[in-house]
Amino acid sequence: MRAAVLHAPGPPEAFKIEDIPVPAIHGNQVLVQVAACGVSSKDVVERNGTYRRDMSFPIVIGMEIAGTVVACGPDVVDLSIGERVCTKAFSSCGQCRHCRNGHETTCARRAPVRGGYGEFAAIAADACVRIPAELSFEVACTLGPGAGVALNAVRDTAGVKLGEIVLISGASGGVGLPALQLAKAAGARTIAVTRGDAKTAGLLEDGADEVIVAPAGHNFAKQVRALTDGEGVDVVIDTVGSSVFHACFDALAMHGRYALVGQLTGEEVSINLARIFFKRAHLLGVGSVSRAQLEDAVALAARGVLRPRLARTLPLDEIAAAHRSVESGSLSGRIIVKPGRLTEKGGT
Repeated sequence: MRAAVLHAPGPPEAFKIEDIPVPAIHGNQVLVQVAACGVSSKDVVERNGTYRRDMSFPIVIGMEIAGTVVACGPDVVDLSIGERVCTKAFSSCGQCRHCRNGHETTCARRAPVRGGYGEFAAIAADACVRIPAELSFEVACTLGPGAGVALNAVRDTAGVKLGEIVLISGASGGVGLPALQLAKAAGARTIAVTRGDAKTAGLLEDGADEVIVAPAGHNFAKQVRALTDGEGVDVVIDTVGSSVFHACFDALAMHGRYALVGQLTGEEVSINLARIFFKRAHLLGVGSVSRAQLEDAVALAARGVLRPRLARTLPLDEIAAAHRSVESGSLSGRIIVKPGRLTEKGGT
């Protein structure tokens, strides 16, 4: 099969298109013919070396996978050949105390989903969720590590309530855009932060009540406070991380909740701890997406509550261009790579 292989961390051009064996499946794994794979920010930090956990080379990355099951391991009981599926970011054991207490995203034996930059991927059945026929593969592949994580952040971690004010950083990104849509659906007033004027109209269409255009390094907290009568926001959904942390924290109201979803760069931040307790702030880490959350995200997308914005669809040979576009943040919406050869309408 054809795949984009990384032999070491590097720039987008580090990918090599190669012919490699179709992966073998074992136990509870299924073999998925990849119809579409989203290019995520996590893919970027895995490729450039910022993210090193569970990475060994050579490797085929790509975790936002949608496709068709073409083979099942001997221990698979809940999926069948021919079913359409999308994936979450990790598989989990289902047996440890975290899994049994509903915290599967912190399973000690969790394993990352990868392989979407190839024509076939071997994936644990636990990490796959069925998708209905009305959802295209291009939309479905964005729902796990994108919309599912946003659902975790907005609903289950930050607990956004009707009438609250919510700030979303990186609002046009893979997690930011569904977080914006979900916060609006929950009855919140939404403030979207983005880096470029060109994305303003799209964000307003997707549920932003106000849009702040903030170039890299700009502290937008004063703009947020001007929009909120000096009070600040009840909730921050931060999909960017350290480069906007101080602006987001400055914009947080008393007793506010700061949900950290992403860290796109490697730098650290420092803060006087007194600022946290004087503000009575809640700092919350958002960890990946559970199977139940992904199932909910699929259902919300089927109902039209979640409306992924697809920016470009590219063949596997243009994987370097796809990564450059994600890194630059120049496009509004998801970039999809299609390594598979399915011909289903709405698929590949």
